[in-house]
Amino acid sequence: MPKLPTYTSQSSITTATPSIKSNIKLNVNNTPASALQPVSDFVKNSYIEEKQTEANNKSYKAINDFYEDQFDTQGNVTQKGWLTISSEAKQKTNPTESSQYYDTEVDKLYKYHQNNKFKNLNNFEKKAINAKFYATSGLLKTQAIKESRINLIQENKDVDDDTFVKESLLLQQLGPLYLPAFQDNMTRRINANPDYDTGTKKQLIKAYNEKGAEFLATSMANNQPGNFKISLKKGVFKDVGAAELLKLDGVANEKIKEQKFNILLQPLDVPLDADPRDFTLANEAIKNKTFGNNKELQNIFNSLSPQDKIEFEKAYQTKAKAVRSDRNLAILTQREVTKVQVAQESKAIFDNMEKNKGTYNKDLERIFGVNTNVVEQFTTMNQKVADGSANKLSNFEKNDDIIKLIINNKVNTITDKFLLTGENGDGKSILERIGSETTITDVKYLNNLLEISTQPKFKENHTAFFKFIDNFKDQVAGSVALQPLDKSKDARLNQFKYTMYNRYIQGLEAGINSDQLLKATKGNKNFIGYDFYTFLPNANDVFKSIRDEIQKNTNVVVEEGLTLRQQKEKELGKKLTIQEYLNLTKEQ
Repeated sequence: MPKLPTYTSQSSITTATPSIKSNIKLNVNNTPASALQPVSDFVKNSYIEEKQTEANNKSYKAINDFYEDQFDTQGNVTQKGWLTISSEAKQKTNPTESSQYYDTEVDKLYKYHQNNKFKNLNNFEKKAINAKFYATSGLLKTQAIKESRINLIQENKDVDDDTFVKESLLLQQLGPLYLPAFQDNMTRRINANPDYDTGTKKQLIKAYNEKGAEFLATSMANNQPGNFKISLKKGVFKDVGAAELLKLDGVANEKIKEQKFNILLQPLDVPLDADPRDFTLANEAIKNKTFGNNKELQNIFNSLSPQDKIEFEKAYQTKAKAVRSDRNLAILTQREVTKVQVAQESKAIFDNMEKNKGTYNKDLERIFGVNTNVVEQFTTMNQKVADGSANKLSNFEKNDDIIKLIINNKVNTITDKFLLTGENGDGKSILERIGSETTITDVKYLNNLLEISTQPKFKENHTAFFKFIDNFKDQVAGSVALQPLDKSKDARLNQFKYTMYNRYIQGLEAGINSDQLLKATKGNKNFIGYDFYTFLPNANDVFKSIRDEIQKNTNVVVEEGLTLRQQKEKELGKKLTIQEYLNLTKEQ
């Protein structure tokens, strides 16, 4: 049987510690719960951090709601937001009022959100919102108060400036005597403001005193230069800088010189309706430096420096030229006004005459006043209208000559007397020529020309028109040899003239220029004489007119039972030709 091996220990039991040591230490006082404490603290801290993060996120979202106004379902504001509260607080002109208003409204804002938005929030979230709310509110309040203080400063400045303006107006009216009172009032105004510190008050008082003195000095230098120089010598403007005073002294000197010039040149201001000789005499007195022997004016002139006298001469020449020009313009303007006025008054007379078959003298006196010459001329016209001679004869050639005088401003009213070619004496007016050279129709036409003669381009347009009439009148008049006996000639020419004129005026009013209206070019549809041929004399009508005229004149009895023509034919033993008859009538 096999023998089992044995082992014999070489050691003995002792008290020595083993050679292998353990690092495990056990506290016999610890429990299992206390052994897990580090793990619990870690979990707790992580939870808190997590909740704080969540609270911060919710707080930012909640804080954003504080900025905006809150509305009900109808769109009405139920609670103002930060932006509105801050804006309204900034507008307050008193910082204390701004602070109180802001605190009151922000408290309302917080309570509103507390009651309506905080119900479902935990403590972490509420604490986060509170921290951010009060921090943001503080910043906004600081800015609002700052803006309010700026408003207060501006309001104070506005009040100060308003006071300065009112006091300055008094200073301007009362002059240097009011300057101490002005400075005292401004000082009291600045000192009464509790919002200014001592340094600010001193600066403002000094600035306003300087401004007031400078304002007074400027006003006096421009409007009272003599008194300015007196006040300057007295030291009234001691608060004004030296440079500014030197400039204002120059202004005063210039104003004094201008005043002297105006006094010396004042005699040239002769009324426009005064005797023209008054202006001539005044001009000569200044030109010769005698000033009408006025000692005061002579002394003023002598007080001028040599340079000032040179400048005065230039000022005199300039004003004399201007006054002379104004007087000439006034005369011309009055002439034009009178021309139009008389033409309009005359038109009223003609309109009334057509209604009443004449014009009552009382109406003439009402319109023309005491102008006896005009009244007499219209009275004579009345008589011609009554006896039927007013429309007896219209002489085209003489009417044409009158028109040219009107165009060239040689005749200004229908009552102006003038001479035509071949005439002598004092002349006759357009009105006086009724029945011999003009008819009522002619006079009304000529009066209309006078009424519009002051319009722009009148002369240019009418010169061109009557040149057109001149170019065609010979053809409308007919044979030169037959014209003396053709009594229809003037009527034919007048009809042509009036028809063409109406077309011409209508064309101008339509915006067509005179060249287009008056030039007979191919394809010109605006040419007013397109039917010119219809105005040419008809041979049969002409000879009928001549025959009628001869028969009328043959009624003149030279011998008993014989007419002038019959007597001549008896003498010659043959019938008279037209030319022989014309010669006979000329001799007669």
